[in-house]
Amino acid sequence: MQTRVFILMVLASLGSAATGGVNGPAGFLLHTRRIQESPQTLEPEVESLVRSSFYAADPVVISIPSWLGNSSSPEHTAVVSAQLSQRECNVITVDLAETTNEAAITESVGNLIELLHRQFDVPLERILLVGFAEGAHLAGAVAAKVESDFGQRFPHLTALDPTEASLDHVLSPTDAQFVEVVHTNGGGLGTLERLGHVDYYPNGGETQPGCVEDACSHERSFELLAEMWSHDNDFVSALCGSVETMSVQNCRWVSLKMGQRSQREPTPGIYFLETRSSQPFARGAYHISFL
Repeated sequence: MQTRVFILMVLASLGSAATGGVNGPAGFLLHTRRIQESPQTLEPEVESLVRSSFYAADPVVISIPSWLGNSSSPEHTAVVSAQLSQRECNVITVDLAETTNEAAITESVGNLIELLHRQFDVPLERILLVGFAEGAHLAGAVAAKVESDFGQRFPHLTALDPTEASLDHVLSPTDAQFVEVVHTNGGGLGTLERLGHVDYYPNGGETQPGCVEDACSHERSFELLAEMWSHDNDFVSALCGSVETMSVQNCRWVSLKMGQRSQREPTPGIYFLETRSSQPFARGAYHISFL
């Protein structure tokens, strides 16, 4: 809890994110299977993308890190590894090391999506936004900007252990057609508040197995990605009535697996599941009982 308070104090000392702070642009780094060992710096302009290994026919994943996160942040490493191990795609990681201006970040990432959509004919349906910690709220702001600019709601956003509200934009279900949230350290570095259409609470969403420090539970949210996005996903979940009553006994087992999305949208709500302390994290429905 003390760590989270310290982070909020640091954010406050940076001034209002929308009106002050360091105004440098967000940086972008492209990762594909073809350049997995040598990712390429991107500028949000046509020539830079044309000269890069970007392939417009492949899906695009844009990863936004925690506040001041850079291209080496562990959440980026997890997103890149999990995505490229599963499919051919373009993973674009956002570097926030040179900017503390929320509006500038939103503008930069939103403009990149506009460029991909309008100049390279990338449908919004083939773009996934992923945000960790404060990056979850930034992803929500970017999705909201896309809707404002295009008149079309952004399709899919994945939020990993969002922090409590500390930025001007707070993630909400209205930001995209489908907002899924994974809570792993609520009350610590993250929040237990429901922020999406589907909110997952592994092990109750506060402390994760094998973790003592908040940072360990917080980072578990992106450590689960490799299995979440795998065809062998076994994160079977249970639908609960509320966060307060969430438990093995009070939740109803369903077929939905955390991170899984089919043609049919899952029932909005609060989902509980149990995981192990190390890989493979998934435990299936072994400890989840029927009402």
